[in-house]
Amino acid sequence: MTWPDYGPWSWAGLATLTAVAVAVTLYAWLRRHAHTPGLRYPAGHRTAGVAPGWRARLVRLPFALRMGALALMLIAAARPQLTAEETAEVEGIDIVVALDLSGSMATVDVSDEELVRVQNAGQDPPDRFTAAVAVLTDFIESRRYDRVSLVVFGKKALLQFPLTLDYGVMLDILGRMKLGDIDGSATVIGNALAMSLGRLKDSDAKTRVVILITDGDDNGSNVSPSEMAKAAAERGIKVFPILVGSEDQSRQPTDMVDMFTRHRVYKAVDNAVNPKLLEEIAATTQGKFFRSTDEKALKRDFRSILDEFEKSRLVDYAAAERTELFGWFLLPALGLLLLEILLSQTLLRRFP
Repeated sequence: MTWPDYGPWSWAGLATLTAVAVAVTLYAWLRRHAHTPGLRYPAGHRTAGVAPGWRARLVRLPFALRMGALALMLIAAARPQLTAEETAEVEGIDIVVALDLSGSMATVDVSDEELVRVQNAGQDPPDRFTAAVAVLTDFIESRRYDRVSLVVFGKKALLQFPLTLDYGVMLDILGRMKLGDIDGSATVIGNALAMSLGRLKDSDAKTRVVILITDGDDNGSNVSPSEMAKAAAERGIKVFPILVGSEDQSRQPTDMVDMFTRHRVYKAVDNAVNPKLLEEIAATTQGKFFRSTDEKALKRDFRSILDEFEKSRLVDYAAAERTELFGWFLLPALGLLLLEILLSQTLLRRFP
């Protein structure tokens, strides 16, 4: 059983009405003996041992019926609903994220001024890997119906977890991941796409997506990324490549420490990227290519990809079939009121 979202003011009004009803009930109960008319009986000692009859025992029944009716009316006023589970289920998307764990993902994309400011604050600048993990964590936390799988790749492509709805396990694995878990001396984009397609081979989801996150060009693959893109297109799988990193020079951490500031030294490096390959993969699979220069851009691009498919779901939870239940409470409340009036004026009438 669910309740409609009326907003804070409507719920405040209902709470006020409930409080007033409780106060009136309490007042009536405390005042039940006050100013009650009666008849004087001069020989009360003769009835001292007489047990009360059934009418005397039920003298408070009309009051209980009235309070029960009031409680049911308050519940009916809140409009309880029953949502049919089979129509509330939303079609999920099967998503495989292929994440680059090559050594270049340790690169930071910040200006010299920003680097100095961060280091003077006693912190390390976030690298591409850290930004990608942060965005992936937010992405998984926002999922509700979608199965997600993670493939990581460097010199080899490895499966971190298969398609699953167990978001807690995913977040735990992401939290323990770090650069260096696999050999990052190469960037096998073709192998990563092949493994991603293999994860989706047995999927019966209407929408199947691969999100490829990399900061470099393909090197060391056993299969061509272009051929894998054609295979994805034949299976109706869209690939969305995201090229992370600045277009200009970036900085990679070294093992050296500045003798004056005691800060880690970062060396300037050129970004060896191949955006044309990623654009070709996106065009072949009818996906879309993104260029993310920082964490904010990466998060925005993820959101753009998901927004495209959120609109295509078969059934939206907000539009799921609901059965109004207020009548189940209102009708019994009216019945209790009628019964209370009937008993008060007939069998349980207190005065002739």
